[in-house]
Amino acid sequence: MTFKPILSFIIFLNLFLNTSIEANYPAEKLDSPRSSMNYFLKTMKGYKLGDDNAINLAIKTIDLTVYPSDVQIQSAKNSAIQLINTLDRIQYIDINDIPNDSEQTIWVFKKESVSVNGQSYNVEISLSLYKDKKWRFTKNTINTIPYYLRSLDAKEVVKGVTEYTSPIQKLKQVMPAWTGKKIFIILNGQWLGMLFIIFASFVIERLLSLYIISTIKKFLAKNRVTPSKKLTKSFTIPVSLLTFSSIWIMGINLLEFNPSSLSLLLRVGKVLFTLGVIYLTYNLTDFLCLYLEKKAQYTESKFDDILVPLIRKSAKTFIIAIGLIAIGDSLTLDMKGLLAGMGIVGLGVSLAAKDTISNLFGSLTVLLDRPFLIGDWVVIDSKVEGIVEEVGLRSCRIRTFYNSLITIPNGTLTNAHIDNYGMRSHRRFTTNLSVQYDTAPAKINEFCEGIKDIILKQPHTQKENYHVYFNSMKAYSLDILLYVFFTVPTWADELSERHKLLNDILAYGNEIGINFAFPTQTLHVQNTKDFNNANTGELI
Repeated sequence: MTFKPILSFIIFLNLFLNTSIEANYPAEKLDSPRSSMNYFLKTMKGYKLGDDNAINLAIKTIDLTVYPSDVQIQSAKNSAIQLINTLDRIQYIDINDIPNDSEQTIWVFKKESVSVNGQSYNVEISLSLYKDKKWRFTKNTINTIPYYLRSLDAKEVVKGVTEYTSPIQKLKQVMPAWTGKKIFIILNGQWLGMLFIIFASFVIERLLSLYIISTIKKFLAKNRVTPSKKLTKSFTIPVSLLTFSSIWIMGINLLEFNPSSLSLLLRVGKVLFTLGVIYLTYNLTDFLCLYLEKKAQYTESKFDDILVPLIRKSAKTFIIAIGLIAIGDSLTLDMKGLLAGMGIVGLGVSLAAKDTISNLFGSLTVLLDRPFLIGDWVVIDSKVEGIVEEVGLRSCRIRTFYNSLITIPNGTLTNAHIDNYGMRSHRRFTTNLSVQYDTAPAKINEFCEGIKDIILKQPHTQKENYHVYFNSMKAYSLDILLYVFFTVPTWADELSERHKLLNDILAYGNEIGINFAFPTQTLHVQNTKDFNNANTGELI
C-alpha cells in the first residue's frame, strides 16, 4: 500500500477546510467601525481555527505605516495576535453595538489607565478613518496594546470566545512571573529566549558543519582532490554564520518584540546571513576551482590552465560586488539610488581608470585569442623572455630564466609582438662539431654517416628534416654542421634530448677514433745564430 492516495486526500481536505473557513469571512469592506471590527474578528477567528493565511487578511485593518518598513508584516501580525488576545479578555463583542456609521473620524472602543509591574499606562483600542476612506486600528492602539494585554495576563478569555493557543502562548503561561518583567531594555523572558536561540544555533551549527564538510570531502576524495586544512577550516565559518543567522531570524520572530527592537534584531540577522552567503559562495569558488584544476590536469589542452584561474578571480569579484549590494539592502539602504549615483560617478571613474579597462579587455584577448598558454616559453616585444606562470584579470606573470617574476599589464598584450616558443611543433638545434686537422677525409665521412644513424634511432628527432655535413675549415679545426629538430613539448624535454643526442655522438666519435679539436696555437722557435747568418748571407 502506498501513501500517495492518503497524501492526496490530506492535501484536498486541507484545501477544502481552508476554503470553507475563508468562505465564512465577510467581504473586505472597511467603510465603518462596525465593518472593520467585524472583518478583524472573523478573520482572526479563522486564524485561531488553523487558517494561517487569515492573519494576512486581518492585518488589513491595521495601520502598517506605524512599523518600520522592513518589519511591517511581521510586526502587524504580532500586533493582531496581541489585539485579539486583549479583546477576548475584555468582553464578548456584539457587532451590532458598534456604529455602522460615524460622524467622527475616530471611534474609541476602550480607553483607560492600566497598571503593569507597578507602573501606570494609558491604553486604548480605537479605529480611525484614513484618507482612503477605510477604518483601521490607530497608532495609539498599536503602541499601547502590549501593555493592555500584559495587564490582563491573569484574566481568562470571556465565555463564548475561541481562545487563541500556540506553543509560545502555552510556554508563556507556565513561565515564572519574573520573565514578564523588564529590567534592561526588553523583557527578561525575551533575554532568556535569545540565550536559548544562541545555544540552539551553536549545537545545530556544530552538527551541520561536520555533516557538510564530510560530504564535501567525500565528493572531492572521489575525484582525487585533497583540499588544504586551511581551506577546509575556512569553510566552517560561513556555515556557522548561516546556521546562526537562520535560527536567529526564525527565533526572534517568535519572541514578540516591539517593532523597533524587532527591526534592529532582524537586521542583524539578515546582515549575518548575507555575510554567510557571501563567504560560503566565496569559499565554494575555491573548492570548485580546485576540482576544475584537477580535471584540467587530465586534458591535453593547456587552455584550461588559463581559464580556471580566470574563473576563480572573476567569480570572486562578482560575488563581492553582489554581496556589497545585498548587505546594503539588508541595512535598508536605498541601493537603487546608490546604484544610479554610482552609474554617474562610474562614467567619470571609467575615464580615469581607462588603463584598468584596457587590462580587462586585454585579459579577454588572451582568453579568446590564446596567444600563449600557462607554461609556454614566450618573448614579448623582444624584451621580456620567460615562462608564463599566471594570467589574471589585470596582468599576466612571466617567470624569467634567472627566476625573477615580471608582471605585464594585459592591456599592453593587445598590441605587443609575442614570440611563443611554446607553440613550436618542432624545436631546432644547430651546432658545429669540431675535429682535428689531421683527421682523414674518409674518417670524417664515416663520422657523418654514423651521426645520421644516431639521429634516425633517436625517438624524438624529426626524421624528414636534418643535416649533417662537413661544413667549414676553421683556424684550428674542421667543422661538421649538425642541424636537427626535436619533437618535444617543453624546453626541459628539449634539453634532455639534446643531452642524449650529444652523448651518443661523443661516444661514437671516441669509438671510431675521432679526436675533437680545441683552440690551439703552434709556436715556431728559430736559432739566433741561424737567423743572423741568414741576414749576412753566410752558409751554414
